[in-house]
Amino acid sequence: FSHPTNRIKKNRVSHRNLAIIIQGPIIKKSNFTLETVNFYSKIYPGSQIILSSWKDDQDFIKKKIKPNKDIHILLNDLPKYKGEFNINLQSISTVNAIKHAKKLKCKYVLKSRSDTRINFKNAPDYLINLLKFYKINKNLKTKQSRRIISTNFTLRYRLYGISDLILFGTINDIFNYFNIITTPQKEKDFVHNEKRKFFKDKNYYVEGRFCPERYFFCNYFTEQNIKLNWTVKDYITKISQNFIIVNNEKLEIYWKKSNRADNHFANIPAPEKDSLEFNFEEWLKLFFKYKKIKSL
Repeated sequence: FSHPTNRIKKNRVSHRNLAIIIQGPIIKKSNFTLETVNFYSKIYPGSQIILSSWKDDQDFIKKKIKPNKDIHILLNDLPKYKGEFNINLQSISTVNAIKHAKKLKCKYVLKSRSDTRINFKNAPDYLINLLKFYKINKNLKTKQSRRIISTNFTLRYRLYGISDLILFGTINDIFNYFNIITTPQKEKDFVHNEKRKFFKDKNYYVEGRFCPERYFFCNYFTEQNIKLNWTVKDYITKISQNFIIVNNEKLEIYWKKSNRADNHFANIPAPEKDSLEFNFEEWLKLFFKYKKIKSL
């Protein structure tokens, strides 16, 4: 999947206060990750593009791409424990990139993975305007300054777990969301505590195994001393109050691991509940309900 970047007209709007983080291992096939860096530098001029990967790939990266005032390369040391489903790898590469973005005085962070690409040329304006329009309730007992935007990679009926493939928000909010390091014992305790929760619902589910998305989500609120009630109502309330779910097609997202337009985790045309994705329209209905808006 390749983009003719030499034919892209530059966007007139410059977002020097935006850091676009591409974290994860380098996807070398078709030079996908490095081409994404070059693509973003042309379609989002002025934004700070931060590629945060691993020292194992430093020779390959140095041959393929040259840093400049808008393109930054971070090569991290691999941790001793990568975590279940590589959660520590995601955390370390993201947090280190955000620390670098803070030095660049960025205000917003668009966090993405090295195997994804956003093609919508007005994505920064669209995402920033969403944060400005759907303001967070000032009366909430939270340190969160703005909502966090996820995509409809989020599974509709998975309890307490938005998708972390692509997230957008203020720099401190996204930093706090990913600022964790797990150990085998922490992961074991987390799963054990989940199983102790009395949860019974015909639609919503908890996998019964360690889930990075849920760990990030739960830790984010726990660190703010905000209690999770482990009910559907509580989860829906937090989705309505603290987040926004946008549609992948709006951002024109391409994911290297999927050739589907939607319901990327389903193996059949009509997905079952455990692979059905959340979309903006469903989120908006929940937002209306939370705000007690009957109609526009």
